[in-house]
Amino acid sequence: MSAEINQIIQLLFSCLYMIIFARFILSWVPSSPGDAIHDFTAFVNEITDPLCLPFQKLIPPLGGLDFSLIFVLIGIQMFESVVMSSLGG
Repeated sequence: MSAEINQIIQLLFSCLYMIIFARFILSWVPSSPGDAIHDFTAFVNEITDPLCLPFQKLIPPLGGLDFSLIFVLIGIQMFESVVMSSLGG
């Protein structure tokens, strides 16, 4: 049963990584209100804002590039490492 829990947790972290990556890619895609892309971008931002906004307050964009996502990914990786090691995975 522990192996199944580890797999589920790894799947959740993988989904989180993909959503963060989607936010990164979508930040480069132009969209306007009413577009499907705009709606999807708003959805992704809504999901990832709780993780990204604290880092964005500490690290302002440089030259229009948002480097806070790098620190979000590093933080998620550290958290994943702690969780997986505590579960014995």
